[in-house]
Amino acid sequence: MYIPVYLFAIWDSYRTTVDMNRVYILAEREEHRYNSFSLGALEINYLDKRNPLVSVMWSMFIPGLGQLYIHRILTALFVIAWLVAFFYYSHIQEAIVLLFLGKVQDATSVLNPEWLLFIPSHYGFAIYDAYMNTVENNKLFEKDIRNHLTENYQSKNFKILKRQKVK
Repeated sequence: MYIPVYLFAIWDSYRTTVDMNRVYILAEREEHRYNSFSLGALEINYLDKRNPLVSVMWSMFIPGLGQLYIHRILTALFVIAWLVAFFYYSHIQEAIVLLFLGKVQDATSVLNPEWLLFIPSHYGFAIYDAYMNTVENNKLFEKDIRNHLTENYQSKNFKILKRQKVK
C-alpha cells in the first residue's frame, strides 16, 4: 500500500514542479511584480540580502536556526520539532552523557538506532534548505532592487545597445 502512495507523490511533485516553472516563465515575460513585504499573523517577512554561509552555520549548529535566520518561521518550527523528536526517541543525549562518564557499553546499549539514523539526513535537509532558500531570496532581492532602480531612477530614453560598439 505504501508503494502507490510513494509513486503518486513522485509523479505529483514532478507535475507541480513543471507547472510552477511554466508560471515562473510567464511571470518573467510579463515582468510581474511580487510582494517584497508581508505582515502576517505568524511572521513579518521582508526581502533582504542574507549571507548563505551564515544560514548554513546556524543550521549546522541546530537545524532550524538557519530557517529562522531567513525568516521561514513555519519551516523552522517544523524542523526544530522533528529534531527534538529524533533526539528524544534516539536517546542520544543519554548516550553522550554515558560516553563522557566512560561507560561506552551503556552508551551504545541505550541508543535506539532506528531513530538515531534520522538525525544525519535531518541535518542535511536543514543545511541544504537554509542555503538554497537564502541564495534564492538573494536573487529575488537583487531583482527587486534592479526593478525599483530602473523604474524610479533610470531615464525613459535610456536604451542598452546590444552587440554594438560604443564610440
